[in-house]
Amino acid sequence: MNLIDKKQQLPPGLVDNAVEFFIHKHEVECLFQGSRYSFTEIPSHIIEVVENDMLANPKALKALADWDITDQNEQIRQYIACRFGGFDYQADISVDGLIQPAEYIDCGRRGSCAYEGKLCTSLLLSNGIATRREIEVLKMIGQSFLDKEICDQLNISQDTLRNHKDSLSQKAGVERKPSLAILAHKLNLI
Repeated sequence: MNLIDKKQQLPPGLVDNAVEFFIHKHEVECLFQGSRYSFTEIPSHIIEVVENDMLANPKALKALADWDITDQNEQIRQYIACRFGGFDYQADISVDGLIQPAEYIDCGRRGSCAYEGKLCTSLLLSNGIATRREIEVLKMIGQSFLDKEICDQLNISQDTLRNHKDSLSQKAGVERKPSLAILAHKLNLI
C-alpha cells in the first residue's frame, strides 16, 4: 500500500493521550486514547486533573456554590461544560496531562448568565480580552455581514463599528477584516 501521511488536523484524543471535552445531546463527553467517553465513564485520572484545576480556581468554585450546585459530580460536570465544553480541535488536557487554558464557549446563556466570566471564560485573544460587543461584531464579521448590516443590526454608528474592529484587530494581532472573519471561524464563533 502506498499511503501519504498528509498533515491533517485530528481532534485531540482521537489518536493520542490528549483529552478533548465536548457537549453532545446535553451531556459532557470526551475523546481520549481513541475512545469517546460519556461523563460517567471518564477515566478517574482525567477527573482528578479537572478537580485539581477547580480547586485552584476559587472564583469558579464560588460561582458553582452560588449557583447552588452542591453535588461534587454535578460541580465537575458543570465546570467542564462551562470551561471546556466546546469542540474546538484544541486539547483541553495535553498529552502530558496538563490542563489547558479554558476556552470561550457560547453556551446560549451569554449575556444573561449571572456566572459569566466567573465560571466560564471570556474570549481571550493574544493581546487582550474581547468585550461582549466585540464578540458580537466578530461573530457577524465571521458570518460575512457588511459593515452597514452590522451597524443596523447592532444599532451602532460606522465610527463605533470601526472602533470595535480596530480594537479586535489590535487584541487579536491581525490587520484586516478578512483576518477577523478567519479568526471568528477558528474560534468556533460561527
